[in-house]
Amino acid sequence: MPWLPAIGIGILTGIIGLLTSGLVTDCYLVWYHRPNDVGSSFLVVGMALLGGLLASILGVIVARVMGPGGWKVFGSSSGLVLAVNGLIATALYLGADIPPTIGGQSLRLEMEIRLPLGHAKPLGKGEFILASAVDGVQKNSQSGELRVDAVRLEDDRWIVPAEAKLFSSRGMRITAATIGDEDIGGFVVPLPKHPGEAYERWSEWYPQSRPGDPPWPNTKSSFRIRVARIPPPSPPPTAQEWAAQRKAMEQAKFDLIPADAPISDLIPYTEPHIAEKRRIGALKRIISRPALVRELSSLMLTDGPYDEAAREAAAALHLIGRLDPPSADLIPGVLAAGRDIVARIRKFNASTPEQDPNYEAAADVDIRFNGWMDAVRNLRAKAGGNFLPELREILELSRVRPDSQAMQGDIRRVASYYMKLWGGVEPLPSDPPPR
Repeated sequence: MPWLPAIGIGILTGIIGLLTSGLVTDCYLVWYHRPNDVGSSFLVVGMALLGGLLASILGVIVARVMGPGGWKVFGSSSGLVLAVNGLIATALYLGADIPPTIGGQSLRLEMEIRLPLGHAKPLGKGEFILASAVDGVQKNSQSGELRVDAVRLEDDRWIVPAEAKLFSSRGMRITAATIGDEDIGGFVVPLPKHPGEAYERWSEWYPQSRPGDPPWPNTKSSFRIRVARIPPPSPPPTAQEWAAQRKAMEQAKFDLIPADAPISDLIPYTEPHIAEKRRIGALKRIISRPALVRELSSLMLTDGPYDEAAREAAAALHLIGRLDPPSADLIPGVLAAGRDIVARIRKFNASTPEQDPNYEAAADVDIRFNGWMDAVRNLRAKAGGNFLPELREILELSRVRPDSQAMQGDIRRVASYYMKLWGGVEPLPSDPPPR
């Protein structure tokens, strides 16, 4: 066959090799319990590309040797590729630890080890190993669980439960059990490669003596077994189920807040994004507090480390902005919060960028001012509050430090807008325009 059609046959054969090599490699990862990680993905891709390359070369060689034939040549080359990969897959399967199943479900071996008559109650850390052996050579093993905490006494003999996942259908199954430094029994388990439903019931006690021999002595450990199906993992909750679970958890957390808890524990539940039931419940609990005005007035002046204290003060102010109607008794506290903001701006203006390179003091004022304006708007509209003197002073002081984005873009812009709206004071040409 000429080179050009031979190369075409090679490309088609390479595609077959690419797919089958990738599939065989993926089966290898599953059969040999390799981790499903990035390395495994690279292995599948790498082996698929290598298999595709070798299959392409094989396809070209077969086409050149067989001569004309088209699809016949392609069938021969692809058949060789499938046969080679089939042999590799068969060899891998025969050497792999393929776990047995019943009804498509994985299985675990459950064993009860009966200790010798007169043995003291077992205490200590237990260890249980299940191994597979082929031709007398151990091939693989897995740790199980020896449940020393679940021992029971029957007919004056202690019985210790144990279990381990059946990880392989190959060879004999051998178990070893120890408690502390004591070996309480190593057994060859009489279980077929693929146990059926009959093995889901408890077996007789083993070892069993040969016909004509005396029974197994009660001065030695014995055991019985059964298999149990491992139920598949529950499907992950749907988005609706997850949302319902989260809503229930949040409601339960809210219901656990004590009646005498600080008001700061309830304020976060009044924010607009909170579910209506909890938001209304939190507002009712807050409004009913006999010392509401005093507690909120104190929170509005919270001092301490930047961010945490500022956000606590702002939360109290935002809450006042959500009250409908707000109590006029809150006006003095909000006026005091305004004067506190004035003092904080003065302190910031007296500092230098070198003393506060991250402008934390300006950010602190910005957070508080944002909450203060919420409270001011609500109290002015619904309780007759007058906050123009404090707002005017805040505006004038915010013009001092043009190097602060918080002062210029947030505080000065908002203050100048509301001074014009409420007080008829025209903003300066340099004041940022409203958004």
